[in-house]
Amino acid sequence: MGCGPSSEVKAAAKVNLELNSNLQQQFDKEQEKIKLLLLGAGESGKSTIFKQMRVLYGAPLSDAEKQEFTPVVFSNTIMSMKSLCTQAVIMNYEGSFLDENKEAVVTINAASDNGVIDMTVGTAIKMLWSDPGIQLTWARRAEFQIVESHKAYFNDIDRLMSDNYVATQQDMLLARVRTSGIVTEKYVIDGSSFEMYDVGGQRNERKKWIHCFDDVTAVIFVAALSEYDQFLFEDKKTNRMVEALELFQEICNNRYFRNSSMILFLNKRDLFEEKIILIDIAAQKPFKDFTGSFGSPEYYEKGVDYFLKKFLRRNKSVDERVIYHHVTCATDTENVQVVFNACKDIILRDNLTETGFID
Repeated sequence: MGCGPSSEVKAAAKVNLELNSNLQQQFDKEQEKIKLLLLGAGESGKSTIFKQMRVLYGAPLSDAEKQEFTPVVFSNTIMSMKSLCTQAVIMNYEGSFLDENKEAVVTINAASDNGVIDMTVGTAIKMLWSDPGIQLTWARRAEFQIVESHKAYFNDIDRLMSDNYVATQQDMLLARVRTSGIVTEKYVIDGSSFEMYDVGGQRNERKKWIHCFDDVTAVIFVAALSEYDQFLFEDKKTNRMVEALELFQEICNNRYFRNSSMILFLNKRDLFEEKIILIDIAAQKPFKDFTGSFGSPEYYEKGVDYFLKKFLRRNKSVDERVIYHHVTCATDTENVQVVFNACKDIILRDNLTETGFID
């Protein structure tokens, strides 16, 4: 007469079965998750894209978060104006300062980088932003490091120096906080789970990228159109657009991303449109082969097409990999929403194809 398994063995088997079932469910859920990796050289605007996703699909900024961003806006504004004052001296534009604004230079140079923009500091910034010496310096901003979008703070300085100022959503999008390490956000969009990763763009951050993200659904590579005449923060001799092209080639052809959709955002179209009125693309040594006629009505379209083709030519697997591309303005929430909706459809379709659900 045989004996069946004991109650202890049966209980252990049941626990093991439930554990395996839970693990399988977690694995399936993880596989269904859409993982997006934001990449790009430093200052390309990818972190602004990341913040836009929070605006569009995450929880709205809380009052506490707005309060937290307020000193960041103050610091960005003060440090940018300080930089302009310093460069004005280096470029010998001191003589162009209006006499009534020279005291404002002293005020700004004495201000703390992490100080508050009160009436005194705010008035000094307002006076200097309209000063001929500062405007001459701003026109040569490609020769030094400054965040171009911070001119919006200068233009809106009356609001920033008011007693009851608190950072807004748009202020947050314009704020610059250099990304270090890996930042993650999770969203549910139209019933699908998305996980987005933002990583540091400077060269010393890049070694952290590849080994962490070999299973991402899609790579969104962000490059700034307007940086064709600017140089790297960490290397004053390397053109930012050249660096972006080389990095894109490295990412696009990397074996870790062989099964990931590749999406290219040519960003900062607004700044690009402003800059090409004054600075010829062909006047930059790396892009002297550009044939657009400076000042012509079609110059913008030809410029975008020229840089797009340069990126697409970096794809060494043209027959196997499609590069989806969009021209973007990361600080424009409506534009980012339209672009991401198009990208979302592509990402979901490619993910279904990869998992075998559709051909």
